[in-house]
Amino acid sequence: MNKLILFVFAALLLAACGAPAGNNVPASNSANSTNSTNANKPSANTAGGNASPADMAAAEAAVKKLMDDAAAALAKNDADAMDKIYNDNYMLVNIDGSVQTKAERLASLRSGTAKYTAFSYSEPNIRIRPDGMGAIVIAKLSMKGTFNGKSVDGDYRVTQVYGKSADGSWKQITAQATKIEAGSAPATANSNTAANTK
Repeated sequence: MNKLILFVFAALLLAACGAPAGNNVPASNSANSTNSTNANKPSANTAGGNASPADMAAAEAAVKKLMDDAAAALAKNDADAMDKIYNDNYMLVNIDGSVQTKAERLASLRSGTAKYTAFSYSEPNIRIRPDGMGAIVIAKLSMKGTFNGKSVDGDYRVTQVYGKSADGSWKQITAQATKIEAGSAPATANSNTAANTK
C-alpha cells in the first residue's frame, strides 16, 4: 500500500511539474481571460523558455510568501484562507497515508477533524522550474494539534508542489508529510532556485 501511495504521489508530482496550475483556475479567478493565453508564455526577459534571474527570484519569493500565509492560516484553522491557497485539483497525502482532495481537506479544517494550535515551516528548499511557472519545495514542518482525534505534535518533512496560475497567482497543488524520527539527518540545502525540475 505504501508503495502504491508513493507511486501515485510521484506521478502527481511529475504531472504537476509538467503543467502549470493555470489549467485548473476557477472562472472567478480568471477575470482577464483574454490575456490568459499570454500569461503562461515566458516574459520578454527570457531566452529559450527560461525565466530571467529576476523572474526566478520573484517566483521564489511568491512561493515563500504563500508558505508563510498557509502556515499562518493553518495555525488558526482558517479554511477560508486555505481555499484561496489550494489549487482546485489540490491533493494531500496525510501523515497517516490517507489522501484528501481540496474539498475534503477544507471540510476537515472546518469540522475540527484536523485542528492545529501551532503550524510553522523552516529549512525550505525551493526549486523553481526553469520557465518560472512551477516549484517543488521540501521543508521542515513543526506542528501541534490533532488529526482524527490523534495528536500530530512533532516535526515533519514536507514535499509540496506549487504552480503559477493564468492570472499570475501561485497555488499549492499537492503536499505530503512524513514524520521526522529521532536521529534523522537534517536537510542540507536551503534554496536551489536554478535547479532544473523538469
